[in-house]
Amino acid sequence: MASLALATTGMLAFGSLLAGCAVIDQVAYKRQSATFDTRTALADSGVDAPWVPGDAGDIRVTRTTVPDAVDAAVLLTSTQALDPDMCVEVPRQSALSYAVDDAPDAYKADTVFACGTWSVIPSADGWFGWTPNNPGEAEQSPAR
Repeated sequence: MASLALATTGMLAFGSLLAGCAVIDQVAYKRQSATFDTRTALADSGVDAPWVPGDAGDIRVTRTTVPDAVDAAVLLTSTQALDPDMCVEVPRQSALSYAVDDAPDAYKADTVFACGTWSVIPSADGWFGWTPNNPGEAEQSPAR
């Protein structure tokens, strides 16, 4: 019985530690993360990422908590191509200012898809995008 109590206490402490990590991200690194199951849920959250394919799933968003800043990243699974009426492949001029777990390294990409103010590259199972992109990328996007 004492072992069960000790194990339960340890699990509660671990859960508190995980919750503490989110607070550290928000306070120290000035960013927050969230997950969504569908494109609709993402849009309903207020994230404006119109380039996200309709079949998107396992959508992970990391965004800044700095007032008036728009830095955000979206990593998602998808089997669909990006909409050519919204996105065009251009030489990469931008990259996200922070790392996102499991995302491809934007600095290794020679090109990106400019989708309005978002730059997007393929990921292992879908797409990885960040905003804001470089104005030179945004100017080339059909979605300007």
